[in-house]
Amino acid sequence: MGFGWHEVHDEADAMGTVISEAIAARMEQMAGYPRRCPHGEPIPSAEGVMPQVIDEPLSDVTAPADVVVSRVHTHDSEILKYIQSLGLMPGERISLLSRAPFNGPLRLNLGNHEQVIGHELASVLRVVKGISQ
Repeated sequence: MGFGWHEVHDEADAMGTVISEAIAARMEQMAGYPRRCPHGEPIPSAEGVMPQVIDEPLSDVTAPADVVVSRVHTHDSEILKYIQSLGLMPGERISLLSRAPFNGPLRLNLGNHEQVIGHELASVLRVVKGISQ
């Protein structure tokens, strides 16, 4: 529908209580039956069953580690825009190279470049080790 990932949460919340099941089913079909929202959060089944996701905040991962961004646990549009500008979207593979002690910055390898992020930003990035989920 052309919304940025930093806009979809509020729009979905606003429309979630006023659309029919038929419209919701058609939207799901048009979107290709996604299993996760743009932020990586699981989408419940039509029966209301929520898939279990086992991941952890990047801020809790011990370096060195290869991880995949599973979810981004914020709806703050400015943080989402910044995360997107860094290329830290759900599904992206990253290597945690090192982390400074005492909640210091984390040094990441994102494909062909390195990036340093702070502990606060790392805490909203949920990751899984190894393969994408």
